[in-house]
Amino acid sequence: MTNASILIVDDEKNYLELMKSFLEEEGYQHIITEHDPLKVEEILQKNQIDIILLDVYMPGMNGLELLEKLTPQYPQIPFIMITGVDDVQIALKAIKLGAYEFITKPPDIDRLSLTIKRAYEQKLLERERDTLRSGVDKSEASKIKFKEIITESPAILKVFELIEIFAPTNETVLITGETGTGKDLIAKKIHLLSPRKSKPLITVNLASISPTLFESELFGHERGSFTGATNERVGYFEAANGGTIFLDEIGEMPKELQGKLLRAIQYNEIYRIGSTKPLKLDIRIITATNKDLFEAVNNKEFRADLYYRLNRGYIKLPPLRERGEDIIILSKYFLETGNKTYNKKVKGFSTKVLNRLRAYSFPGNIRELENLVLNAVAKTRDNEYITEIDIPDGYEEKTQNIISENNLITIDDAVKNHIMHVMKYTKGNVQRAALILGVSERTLQRRLQKMREKES
Repeated sequence: MTNASILIVDDEKNYLELMKSFLEEEGYQHIITEHDPLKVEEILQKNQIDIILLDVYMPGMNGLELLEKLTPQYPQIPFIMITGVDDVQIALKAIKLGAYEFITKPPDIDRLSLTIKRAYEQKLLERERDTLRSGVDKSEASKIKFKEIITESPAILKVFELIEIFAPTNETVLITGETGTGKDLIAKKIHLLSPRKSKPLITVNLASISPTLFESELFGHERGSFTGATNERVGYFEAANGGTIFLDEIGEMPKELQGKLLRAIQYNEIYRIGSTKPLKLDIRIITATNKDLFEAVNNKEFRADLYYRLNRGYIKLPPLRERGEDIIILSKYFLETGNKTYNKKVKGFSTKVLNRLRAYSFPGNIRELENLVLNAVAKTRDNEYITEIDIPDGYEEKTQNIISENNLITIDDAVKNHIMHVMKYTKGNVQRAALILGVSERTLQRRLQKMREKES
C-alpha cells in the first residue's frame, strides 16, 4: 500500500498539510499536494499518479469540471471527491462523471483510509488483468476454473473474466439478471475464488423476510429490545463476520433500512436492535436482483447513494435465450441428472424436441429448462428418446419470427438495432442504457458516436 502515489488537490493550504500528514502516518510515502486546480494536468503529465483526492469547490476550476476533463484522459486513476457540502445531487453527478467515491469534510479517517485502500487494490487488479489479457488467451483456463458452470457462450465467458477481477477484492458486487439465470451460483463462485473462501458464505433471500423482521434478521437484537425478544439474536451480518454475505433480491429491501445497509458498507459496523454499541465487522457484501434498480432510484424507491455503493463491481447475466447452444448443452446435462435421479436410461432427445428447445424463449431461464427436461425424463421409458416435452404454447410463432427471411440482417445491423431499441426504451438516457446493455457509459457513447458518423 505504501507504494501508492497520491495527489491531493484542494485550495485550502492548511487542509493540504493536514491531509498529507495523515497519509504519511498511514504509511504512504509518495504524496503530492496542489492548491491550484489549473496546474493538475501538468502534474499528471510529469508524475505517475495512482489516486487523486479532489476537492469540489475551488476557484478557477471546480472539482467536477476538472473531474469531467480528466477522467477521459486518465481512466485508470480513481478520483475520490472530498467536499465540505453534503449534497446528494453533487455526489450523484460526481459518480456519473466517473468518481470512485464521494466523501464530505471533515472526512471520517477510518472511512477515508479504507476507501483509498480499496481504490488502490482495484487499480492493481485492473493493471494485472490488462497484463494477462495482453499475454495468453484465458478462455481455456477459465473453462477449467469454472467447470461446474456449463457453458460455451461467449457472454458467460465474459462473466468468468469479471468474476476473476472482482473475486480477490473486498468490493461490493451487484449481480443482475432475470429470474432463473443463476445469480446465486455466480455469488457463490465469487466467494469461493476470494481470500474469504474458508470463511462463511451467508445467503439471505430478502424477498422471503417479513418486513417487520428485516432489521432483526439482518442485524440482530438484544434481549428485551422489543416485545417477544426473550433472548439476544445474532443477525445474518454478524454470522457472516470474516466471510461474505449474499443479499439476494436486494430490490426488496425497505427504504428505511437502506441507510443502515449503507452505513454497514461504509463503516464496517452494525447496531443490534436495542443496543447503542456498534459491532465492528469484517465482511464482504454481494447483492443480486432481477429488478431495474436504476429505475427504482429514479422513482425514489431505492437510495441513489446505496445503489452506486453496491454497484462497485457489476455483473449482468444474460438470459438463456441469448446463450446460443447452451440450451442444448444444458439440456443434455439435465438429461444425465434426470437419469441418475430417477434411476433411468433415457437415451437422448429427438430432433423435433431439440428444435423446440432451441426455438423456445425460456422466460424462466435455466430453472425452467431444468424442470422441463427432468419432467420429460420421468415420463420417458428406458432406452428411448424424449419425443415430447411440455413447452408452453406459442413457441412456433416465436420460431417463425426468429427465422423469417425478412429478419436476416448482419451482426453490425443487429447490434445497432438493439442499441437504438434500448436507447428508445430509456428515452435517451445513456447511463441507464449502458447499464441495460452491460457496458460502460463511455463505451456506449463511443459506439453512438461511430453510428452517427456512419449515418452522416
